[in-house]
Amino acid sequence: MSTITAQDTPMLRQYKSIKAEHQDSILFFRLGDFYEMFLEDANIAAKALSLTLTARGKDANRIPMCGVPYHAADTYIQRLVNQGHKVAICEQVEEATVGKGITKREVVKIWTPGTMDQSEKTDDNTYLLAFSSAGKSTLGYAFLDIHTGDYRLGITTDSCGLQSLLERTQAKELILPIEEKWHPPQWFNQLHENMTETPLTTHIPYLTSDRANEELCQKLGVQSLTAFGIEETLFDALPACWALIDYALMTQKHDLQQLTQLTPEHHHAHLFLDRPTIKNLELVHNLQDGTSHNTLFETLNHCKTALGTRALKERLRRPFAQKENILQTQSAITSLKADLLSREEIRECLHLIYDLEKLSSRIASREPAPKDLIALKNSLKALLPLCEILPHLNTGIPKEILDFFDTLKSIDSPFQIILQDLESKLLPEPSTFLRDGNVMNPNAHPELAELLASFKTIKTWIQSLEPTERQATGIKSLKVGFNKVFGYYFEIPNSWKDSAPEHYIRKQTLSNAERYVTPELKEKESILLTGEDKQKALEAKLFQNLVENLTPHIPFLQTLSRHIAQLDLLQSLATAAQKYNYVCPSLSETPQTLIMQAGRHPILENNPNIRFIANDIEMTNENHRFVLLTGPNMAGKSTLMRQIALIIVMAQIGSYVPAETFEWSLVDRLYTRIGALDNLYAGQSTFMVEMLETASILNTASPQSLILLDEIGRGTSTYDGMSIACAVSEYIHQTLQARTLFATHYHELTALETQYPGISNFNMTIQEIDGKLIFTHKLNQGTADKSYGVHVATMAGLPDQVIGRAKSHLKGFDEQGMSYIQKESKNQLSLF
Repeated sequence: MSTITAQDTPMLRQYKSIKAEHQDSILFFRLGDFYEMFLEDANIAAKALSLTLTARGKDANRIPMCGVPYHAADTYIQRLVNQGHKVAICEQVEEATVGKGITKREVVKIWTPGTMDQSEKTDDNTYLLAFSSAGKSTLGYAFLDIHTGDYRLGITTDSCGLQSLLERTQAKELILPIEEKWHPPQWFNQLHENMTETPLTTHIPYLTSDRANEELCQKLGVQSLTAFGIEETLFDALPACWALIDYALMTQKHDLQQLTQLTPEHHHAHLFLDRPTIKNLELVHNLQDGTSHNTLFETLNHCKTALGTRALKERLRRPFAQKENILQTQSAITSLKADLLSREEIRECLHLIYDLEKLSSRIASREPAPKDLIALKNSLKALLPLCEILPHLNTGIPKEILDFFDTLKSIDSPFQIILQDLESKLLPEPSTFLRDGNVMNPNAHPELAELLASFKTIKTWIQSLEPTERQATGIKSLKVGFNKVFGYYFEIPNSWKDSAPEHYIRKQTLSNAERYVTPELKEKESILLTGEDKQKALEAKLFQNLVENLTPHIPFLQTLSRHIAQLDLLQSLATAAQKYNYVCPSLSETPQTLIMQAGRHPILENNPNIRFIANDIEMTNENHRFVLLTGPNMAGKSTLMRQIALIIVMAQIGSYVPAETFEWSLVDRLYTRIGALDNLYAGQSTFMVEMLETASILNTASPQSLILLDEIGRGTSTYDGMSIACAVSEYIHQTLQARTLFATHYHELTALETQYPGISNFNMTIQEIDGKLIFTHKLNQGTADKSYGVHVATMAGLPDQVIGRAKSHLKGFDEQGMSYIQKESKNQLSLF
């Protein structure tokens, strides 16, 4: 930190004093029309933003500096935040006055990776994540999106749950307790993946659960957190909840009125997906470039609003695990799918609705632009037809949505009050910026109407001045212009300047013209500009009053947002069901049931370049509970397993599914260990990652789980890997008794079918014609007759010498077993 010296100017002393309070942030220091950065901040920002680094002062007093225009600052701030920096915005909080001394400045906002909205194009949430612990075996957590008001808490009991939390929230910033208060369980690992870590400081005291409970009740306006369904079992997470609020208050500098609800996460109500499963199934983001292309989300996303899009992503990451929720969603989809006309009318209405959650947060921060309030008004108007459309679908739409929209028609509802306020007080097409005026409707504001009328005649006079003066002077090229420096003026080309009237007063000489004023023009200008300044100031006051009037209605707007999100999600699933010919799956009361006829891969079937084969499978507690799947690479084993996993996810979000029929019993945990990557940063090889993921499955799965394992044990020696694969299979079948698909190249494992009645051998059929392989991607009962590895190597283009030698070795191994290689070694045969 740079210390204040006697040589520092008053402005630099002010800068250093403010910077001392924000040492972890780059300080954007407002000077006129620029944000300036000095000293180390300037060095960092110039490099990060590719700015020209200049300097102020001479010799030993020379200090680095750089700056950006204030009107373009958002872009630069976003770039810095995306790189993990925090940016403190320091504004002038009083008018600069000659002779008054240094202008007062304060930090009015701190943008951080977890508080700056980075989702304008993706509609993703931007979460802050915090943890708290009392030294027990559990870890309390909370996460918050200040832009949508999404605020949740929960408890996790193992590293598997922690990893899943990190994957589904994609949090950008992690708030950790100060070290002496932080006693995490032994299984907690600090992760640095795409997250900025912010340890709490004395500015954000770490509260006990009891104290946090009191503060949260006061902040959220409730007597007890049980109003939100929060029980004492979740109290270990309350310090994390309050840490998020404290941090948000410190950075946002307003009272966070968008935080109206704290939602508990009850894990038993949702299908648990661990981190590898969320990633491997590519539910929301693909593994290639991190976009939503070729994902289940892209397939099902026919949402018309940002609200619905976020709800769909959330549902995919946390499907239901309770029958009532699934059946209610199915009922709504059935109703919407059957009534094409009503569904299309709903989609047309939703298409006109803006992101009400983010609009509400901007109102809460007292920082909405005129366009935000117009967007709110237009959104509310677009909702009016829904009140008439929805009753026609009351056989399927959830009752709470129907009842809510029915209340909107009441003349004294918040909906009608807000809409009336916006329509009457705003101009239909206001200026983009409040500072430009022409935002508020003068018909609704007598004082504004009177002010505008007072200089209306002057504006009319100025507008008619150019043709009047042209006629009076005979100068046809005379123009009336205006700029902020000289005000209004007459401009006469040099070829006509000798014809300028005597009462014209020369004001400015240009290369090709002269500019003039008259006493009358200056007088009218003074009255007009003074009036316009008053108009802008009055409109700014009226606009803020309007925002203040809207603030108490934020809870209503958030409730409205939730219902719109759910309605949009339902119509999206119904649209996908009709478009792709999905069927309604059947929930079975018989445990461990999974029966699929002509099931299709929901993503691949829409790819015109892929020929996809529908498959059947039947798994019950008595029959085929453990499917041992064999077949060569490229035969479609992994594809089939992903297909089944994706259909389970679809079924448990309440969606229709791609099959002729699908019957299943509820899955509590879904695991897909399909492929693995090195995690060399953490010192973990592919095989270690595979074993860690397998251990997590074996330690947490239950008989209601579905386990999909691909090639366990391939990262070590043959006998080692085969032994592990065999032991894992036996443990799952005998101890966990969970539904399992186990794909393997170890054909020796197929003998397990004769030892354990619940294990059944299946294979992906291969046809060999004239030495060439035809992959049918068809599932059949029985074992694959051989692995076809050399055939696949041939298809891949390995040299003929290598293929020939491999065939020779394969024949030797088939006839003599492992003793073959020993004989080969003694004979010292050349490879080629």
